[in-house]
Amino acid sequence: MEQKIITKIRHFISLTIIATVIAFWPICNTTPVNAQTVTLAQGVDPESLDPALDTLISSVGVMMNIYDALIWRNGKGEIVPALAESWDFPEANRMRLKIRQGVKFHDGSILTVEDVVFSYQRLFDKDSPSPLLSSLKGFVDSVEKVDDSTVLVKMPAARATVIPTLVRVPIISKSVFERVGVQAFGIAPVGTGPFKFKTWDKNERIVLERFNDHWRGPAAIRSYVIRPIPEDFARFASLLNGEVDIIANLTAERVKEIENNTALKWKGVASARNMFVGMNTRKKPFDDIRVRYALNHAVDKQALIDIVMGGHAIENASVCTQTLFGATKVDSFKYDVNKSKKLLAEAGYPNGFETTLLGPVGRYTKDKEIQEAIAGMLAEVGVRVKHVQPEWAQFIKQWLGQKYPMHYIGTGNQVMDCDQHLGYRIDGKRYNRYYQSDLIDTLIQKELVEYDVGKRKAILAEIQEKIRDDAPWIFLFDLKDLYGMTARIKWDPRADEMVWAYDIKVSE
Repeated sequence: MEQKIITKIRHFISLTIIATVIAFWPICNTTPVNAQTVTLAQGVDPESLDPALDTLISSVGVMMNIYDALIWRNGKGEIVPALAESWDFPEANRMRLKIRQGVKFHDGSILTVEDVVFSYQRLFDKDSPSPLLSSLKGFVDSVEKVDDSTVLVKMPAARATVIPTLVRVPIISKSVFERVGVQAFGIAPVGTGPFKFKTWDKNERIVLERFNDHWRGPAAIRSYVIRPIPEDFARFASLLNGEVDIIANLTAERVKEIENNTALKWKGVASARNMFVGMNTRKKPFDDIRVRYALNHAVDKQALIDIVMGGHAIENASVCTQTLFGATKVDSFKYDVNKSKKLLAEAGYPNGFETTLLGPVGRYTKDKEIQEAIAGMLAEVGVRVKHVQPEWAQFIKQWLGQKYPMHYIGTGNQVMDCDQHLGYRIDGKRYNRYYQSDLIDTLIQKELVEYDVGKRKAILAEIQEKIRDDAPWIFLFDLKDLYGMTARIKWDPRADEMVWAYDIKVSE
């Protein structure tokens, strides 16, 4: 059976085999390391360290070491107090938070309620539109001072996910921001987090230093360095020769090499990110549900997982990643080429059609290979795919502009709630992008105001079933995030893709 799958995938994609010198490197790293410094290699560099300007998860992962939010989610996924010591709901659409006293910013100044209010209200400023506003849109109308230790969050209505939503908003220093301005703040920020900013050589490295006056107490490591290394080979090479301690987006092929190296280890975690191919259901041919079903039946998801992803992914036909609150299992579309061809013929496309697939390269694990494999599978039923694969910033612009009929993308989720996936991809009230359903929009508005956990889960389950039946995507899989690391690192990956250096310890 395995050989049949391998043969099939090789028919769909051709993978270039690169001769490397990795096989000839010594089993043990010989480069000396600094026990007080931990270096992470990830795929991309932030565009800015201002949390209002860059909301990419890999960038947020850097920034949440510099800043704190009012509320935090720990490595176990539990909601815990942070800059807010406690909170309550005096009314269904009002949330009152008590601000922790005596917290220091990295410049030595003391956190005030004014800093909290400013950090939120600047997001609503019409002259400073922020992508972070999308996390608050429909959830928070304003944040206001009650007294010197209390703020009040005003919502348009009851919002069941307002608590984890506040995890998304870091608190910045109002006085520093107003003194230096948005551009300077974005390259040399000041927060209250466990690490303070030291230097940033763009596209080379960001260096953070431990903040010894952090309100949680000092971190275990002295320095945290983040290096952007887009290429998988180069990232892995940097781990092998001891230049870095942790690499993100470890590919399945590297796992065996790590297992044969006593100086290294790897860890994985079921991710909050799911991958899919979106279709513009507002335009032909994807306005026909038979076409959307046909494409779902044409793609062998398990073969993609077994061969391209090396088994490190989980098939999922739900719009919500299975690690999220409210996620439910729904029936997958079975791989059936004959059924796919029949549906295409019934829809008026007996010979298939031509289309364009927009997708990134280097943003997600094996993204290019997955896109090529899907194109090969679709070609088997007559759907001829042309690839458009710009660099990440251009990809986002073209995706937001709905320039192409299909797109390969993944949805992360720092809130860890099904609703955020729905808001990003499905909710016509909030975004109205490639798919819209009045029924789904009504159900989303219903779950948003439902505080009863059992009732809300039932509504979310209904939404996921109906979206699956409407098939606005080619449903693929949830990712498993894999990390390679040196043996001295003591750290467990988080489902939200963030590397929070406060949790990292080293052994010598």
